[in-house]
Amino acid sequence: MNSPESVIFSWTDADFQALLGTCVRGHELPFIVKYLPKNGKIVDAGCGTGRYVVFLSEMGFEIEGIEINPEVVSLVKKIRPGTAVLAGDASALPYADGSIAGVISLGVVEHFPGGPEAPLQDIWRVLRPGHHAVITVPSFNLIRKMKAVVGYYHLKEKLKNNRLLRRWLKKDNRKKTADLKFRPFHIYKENGKFFEYRFGKKEFELLLEKTGFLVIESVPIAHMDGIYHEFGQWLVSFRDWQFRPNFVGLCLNRGLSRFPFFHNHMHLCVVKKPLA
Repeated sequence: MNSPESVIFSWTDADFQALLGTCVRGHELPFIVKYLPKNGKIVDAGCGTGRYVVFLSEMGFEIEGIEINPEVVSLVKKIRPGTAVLAGDASALPYADGSIAGVISLGVVEHFPGGPEAPLQDIWRVLRPGHHAVITVPSFNLIRKMKAVVGYYHLKEKLKNNRLLRRWLKKDNRKKTADLKFRPFHIYKENGKFFEYRFGKKEFELLLEKTGFLVIESVPIAHMDGIYHEFGQWLVSFRDWQFRPNFVGLCLNRGLSRFPFFHNHMHLCVVKKPLA
């Protein structure tokens, strides 16, 4: 199965409690609360550490998480016994057709090397007609498009995989993985390996519509994350599960945020499965 591997964190209960604080600040939360019902089962498809499963259950939602990595599932259950997190694949959800009242999938579908179609189709399959899903993916924003045009990502990849440079830096000489078959989405790699796809606004909306969804809202989110990723830590640091900008970073974010999809790290869509 083509699916991402989750990162395993070594955390304590205090670490997990701090992680829950990111849900309060999460840009996704207002959309989840607005569109997903409390009177039916909600699924977090690709829940990772299960932060939203715990947080939303404490808010009164009936929610269950699906996570591909069984070690992460075991760790979550060890720290928070009774948490409704199951080991499973977001592209093969263990639910009957049209049985789920709402779905959230945050930063998941982009990690499938074969493309996001399989997990999106399964989200559509399990969702009840007339109900909503909240889905986020990395944005191929204007800054990233400009970087791609000038060859930034290609040069970065070549430098990372230069054998002499790696030997000088005493890095392991890993073999470069075979290129993926052509996909119409921007491919972002880490250490020569596929990491994720990134999507333009219209590109992702069309993909959702092709799956069968109605796109209700389509908005840029995680702008400060974008400053951190695109401009560097000299403007924004990350500690205690929060992005902490300095004065220049704060001003830059405020100015650039006037232009939609200019530097946002993520793209959020609220979608609805039609009644017929």
